[in-house]
Amino acid sequence: MPIYEYVCQECHQEQEQLVRGNITPRCEVCGSDQLRKLLSVPAAHSPSTDSGNPGPPAGSCGSGCGCFPG
Repeated sequence: MPIYEYVCQECHQEQEQLVRGNITPRCEVCGSDQLRKLLSVPAAHSPSTDSGNPGPPAGSCGSGCGCFPG
């Protein structure tokens, strides 16, 4: 279930909402259904280059994400 960012056309409040199926989201502040979906940048992990090593860190979870340093 994706989380989307919206701005309310009535009270201009920005908010994030979890959208399930065909349910029309409503403003959490004023209750209006006049929300406009905002463009947002998806979150992504990138390898750290602080140590001079351009490759991803080795992690014990097998994905190379570095969540559990080996």
